[in-house]
Amino acid sequence: MAVSSLATRTYKIPWNGSEIELSLPADSVRAEIRFTDFPPLTDPATALVRALEEPIGRPPLAEMVWPGAKVALLTGDRMTDLMLGSRDGLGHVILDYLNRAGVRDEDVTLVFACGTHPHRNADEKLGPGLINRVGRYLKHNATDDDQLAFVGYTSHGNAVWLNRAVVEADVVVGFGEISPNTHGGWCGGGKMILPGVAGRATVEHNHRQLMRPGTPLGLADGNPLRRDMEEGADLGRLAFKIDVLVNSAQQIVAIYSGDFRQEHRAALNDKGREIWMTRMDPVDVAIYSPGDGRERYLESSLFITLDSAMLATRPDGVIILVASAAGGYAPEGGGLPFSDRLSARDLLKRSSPEIARAMIDTTGNVRTASILFAAKRVLEQRAVLLVAEGIDPAEARAFGFADCVPSVDAALERALAWKGRDATLATCFPRGIQWRILPWREG
Repeated sequence: MAVSSLATRTYKIPWNGSEIELSLPADSVRAEIRFTDFPPLTDPATALVRALEEPIGRPPLAEMVWPGAKVALLTGDRMTDLMLGSRDGLGHVILDYLNRAGVRDEDVTLVFACGTHPHRNADEKLGPGLINRVGRYLKHNATDDDQLAFVGYTSHGNAVWLNRAVVEADVVVGFGEISPNTHGGWCGGGKMILPGVAGRATVEHNHRQLMRPGTPLGLADGNPLRRDMEEGADLGRLAFKIDVLVNSAQQIVAIYSGDFRQEHRAALNDKGREIWMTRMDPVDVAIYSPGDGRERYLESSLFITLDSAMLATRPDGVIILVASAAGGYAPEGGGLPFSDRLSARDLLKRSSPEIARAMIDTTGNVRTASILFAAKRVLEQRAVLLVAEGIDPAEARAFGFADCVPSVDAALERALAWKGRDATLATCFPRGIQWRILPWREG
């Protein structure tokens, strides 16, 4: 875009392992959606012990266990496995604390609570020191019926099967991380149980609720998908939850613990929203990058990014997605799986009602369909211009993009032709783990 104003803002945007530069009129840019970094805790181990002793809505963890108690210690696959194990060793801090309360290491079951995700080098990240210290270590397998036990129903019509080792434990403790997510609004809290240690059918029913109104990114209270998760966590008897907030270097900046609902909302109200959200009014045109490490493939550029961009724009607004897609739609053999009969790439070319039908049809991967449904919903509700070099424009239009153009300037000229030269702009150019950032939402 040719900029004549002397007052400009210049941005560097990730592009296929390098960067491209964009200059915008400063008076048109009404918001820059950013990640807020906080300094890391100087002594995470001491802070963790304090959180165990001073929880929110629960007595100290030491008062909830007893000699001989069987404890299930759960962690997910988003940074916390490294925190507990090979990087920070915080799992040993928890075990030492439990030892002082009379719980033996051999009475602790360490559970990699990955839901329907792959195991992603869990052994390496948790590390042999932690794995060999506990009495039992297992990686949850949502498709292994022998691992599962039925525990009841939620008010959202979900039949809940959970990992049998968790169900049989006397005390269930979770260690998680809080960041925005389309599925339930946020990570953290009761999500450790559902989907963390739930059976595939239970997870799929939960994910189908993404079709319901009122399940947006960044909403916790009032989110029906999250309420289903939390009722599942009640059925799983999640007694004590520990959640952390991190900075852009994946260092812990705050620790919260206690009742999984109360500590989760306390974290959001304290620093969580401030870290991940930017206060702004919706604009005419939002220019988004999916972030370095994600923009090289179109498929990875869609998740969360488009939902955030929809929140940033007015109902008649335009989204410009700047993703080189230099590697194409997805890595060869490494994209989201759907079914033997239909690829995720072809499913994205269908309408949202057709993708919804695929979510109901259990012959395909419901998690994949739910991710594509969320993206398609944005593509149908906003004009989205794709800036990419690795996607054919005809296929981009088949996916639902308004068009695919070779440069940000060309996309911006098109958007301004639609919205007027005085259109208001917002930018979102995250780096690293910041790619989940979004406009501010309460609740």
